Amino acid sequence: MEAKQRLIFPLDVSSLKEARRWVRKLKDVVGVFKVGLELFVAEGPPVLDMIREEAEADIFLDLKLHDIPATMQKAARKASLQGVDILTVHMLAGRQAVRKTVEAVEGGCKVFGVTILTSHTRADLMEIGYSPELSRDLTEAVLRLAGLAYRAGCHGVVCSGKEVKAVKEAFRHLRTIVPGIRPEWAADPQDQVRVTTPYEAILAGADYLVIGRPIREASDPVAAAGKILEEMEEAFSAREK
Repeated sequence: MEAKQRLIFPLDVSSLKEARRWVRKLKDVVGVFKVGLELFVAEGPPVLDMIREEAEADIFLDLKLHDIPATMQKAARKASLQGVDILTVHMLAGRQAVRKTVEAVEGGCKVFGVTILTSHTRADLMEIGYSPELSRDLTEAVLRLAGLAYRAGCHGVVCSGKEVKAVKEAFRHLRTIVPGIRPEWAADPQDQVRVTTPYEAILAGADYLVIGRPIREASDPVAAAGKILEEMEEAFSAREK
């Protein structure tokens, strides 16, 4: 795939009008548009129709489903029937619920399992009950959930650029979506602690990058996305050598 097809832009806005504006602006430089909780709760399925109308891009519905197996199964099937290309589940839902989700999707929809959020630190994991051993080594915690995703039949996982190399080495068939990406020229992140540059993440084995604020907050968002694509292409070339 071209670098453009691997660049995911999160539509982190609260209205269909604003989301449409970003899709129209970035459709020539972004291959996947991500719809998260804020926008989907505000606008619902019509936002998915809008993306299909405005761009030849994949749709990533990032709801991180986490519920009982029957509920996740039904929600996933409905999402896939809406033409969603990528859907996320949270691996803490457990193997049975995730497997039911994977079996429920139709039309080529791919299920990615969320491992450890890029906003989480060791202290956060300790607080929510992770063992001291896993809390000290976030990579080990991510690998454990990635292994669960693999056994549940997920197409891939979501992890930070700090763990992607270990995930790809352990489970080479899993695709990886990596958020928490910050080019060196972008402002420091506010709410993500495990961050990498586009070049570092691709070189480590990332398949898709989620990049929002460095593009959205740039004076010229299209030019910023183009600059990121160049960096991604350089990393892919270096990875193939």
